[in-house]
Amino acid sequence: MQMTFNVAEAAEYCKCHPETIREHIRAGRLKASKPGRSYCITKSALDAFLTDLENARLQASLESRSEEKCRFTNETMAYGMLTSQRKAAAEFDSLLALKTVKKPKGCMTN
Repeated sequence: MQMTFNVAEAAEYCKCHPETIREHIRAGRLKASKPGRSYCITKSALDAFLTDLENARLQASLESRSEEKCRFTNETMAYGMLTSQRKAAAEFDSLLALKTVKKPKGCMTN
């Protein structure tokens, strides 16, 4: 027979508040049965929930780390200054653009 927990015991096992366990059950993240008025949670369901929770936290930390790395890969060194590729491209475009002389408005030329 499998070991089972009520909400208070599951909260103690997970080191969290009992209401947190109830919220996870209601959201469907933690599998539990309700034979009467209280929830019944198996140890295997609790271990699977904790494993999923840890994997989600790990994935979130890896995603935030990869975003930090990607943010810095767009920057390069140019003449000793750190500039982004976008800024450098805009500066080169402005330097290579044709210089045109604007005619004043309201003047007539022959």
